[in-house]
Formats: sequence, C-alpha cells, structure tokens
Amino acid sequence: MLGAKHKSIRIKELKNYGSSRRPLYTIAVEIELTVSESPDALHKIFTGSGLITRETVPFEVVSNFRGSAGDKTFYSALVVHEGITKKYEVVARDTGGFLRTRIKYEPVVYPEELRLTHPAEFSRMNIEVMEWELHNYKHYFMLLIASKRYESFDMWVKRERGEEEAPGFTSIKVNLTESELREKKAPCSWYLKRVSVFEGIDMEEEVRRKIEVG
Repeated sequence: MLGAKHKSIRIKELKNYGSSRRPLYTIAVEIELTVSESPDALHKIFTGSGLITRETVPFEVVSNFRGSAGDKTFYSALVVHEGITKKYEVVARDTGGFLRTRIKYEPVVYPEELRLTHPAEFSRMNIEVMEWELHNYKHYFMLLIASKRYESFDMWVKRERGEEEAPGFTSIKVNLTESELREKKAPCSWYLKRVSVFEGIDMEEEVRRKIEVG
C-alpha cells in the first residue's frame, strides 16, 4: 500500500433537503493527498484496485451516466504512446432518451489510433500516463416520481514540481457528492473503497468520522 505524505478531508456540503422525520441529505466531500509515486504508478495501482475499469470508463452506450453534471469527460489523460505525447479522452456524447428519464450516452474515444484501447490496458500496452483525471456522474430518475438522486465522483492526479532541490510529488484531489441519503454517511461508498490504497487509511471510515463531527 502507498504512504501519503499529506492528507486532508473537508466537508463541502452537509445539508438535509428533507425533514427531520424523513431526511434527504446531500453530502459533498473533498479529499486531497500528496504522495511520492508518479501518476503512472498510481494509475497502475488504481487500475488494480478496480477504480479504473469499464464500469467507470465505459466503452459502450450507458444510461443516465456521464462524466459530470457539466461537460467533463469520463476520463482524460496526458500519455506517451510510441514515444509521442498525446491527449487521450473518453467523451460522453448524449444520444437522447425517453421522456428524459433514461438518457443514453455514447463514449467516444480520442485520438483515433487509440479508440480501441481502454485506460485499464495502458500498462500492458506500455503506454505511460503523465497525468490523468476521472469523472463519473450518475443520476437516477423514477417515472412519475420526483427524484433528484445522484452520485458524483471527480478525481485529478498530477505531478507537481518541487521547490529548488526538493523532489517533486504527485497531488491527488477527489471530490465526492451523493444526494437524497436517508442518513449521515460517507457518500459514494463504492468509490471510497477503491480509493483506499493508502497505508493506515480507511478512507470511508475517515470520511464517516469527519461527517459525524461536522
């Protein structure tokens, strides 16, 4: 497991949009870490943890699942492929849906020469990852019932230069938001489990404790 040189967890939002008898919490958390390992090494580790898969970076049409509530890609990275630095992206293209309750998105991969190569295969293909980010936004619609339930996960991994002769480090930033929770708990539990690759850190448990005191 990795050792984190620095770690911070901040509650960005903790609000009950329901009532005291029928709570509907929206909870947003920001996690920041710094480590010695390169973005490429971290990419391999998070691929192994199950964070970078076809479930988070789809390669086929998906419903009610896109990169973000805005226009972020599912995934993007600066990679070195066959000695050339390239910008790799998996973009979510809206293909429409029935009554806007089942919106379909088609993943489109750039550049063309890598359109059949999934990020989980980068290591096997000897593709080096210089920096990368992952975005997942899953919204849930219920026919004839008002619902604003969604899950949002954003992660950025970037190498930072050190000062003077100090060695550089890699910064990791994670934003997680989940809405319409019936109780105060860590949002996006599935993602937190796959982010927990750091020695002595149970990310889900630490976020839960932070929410309890927040």
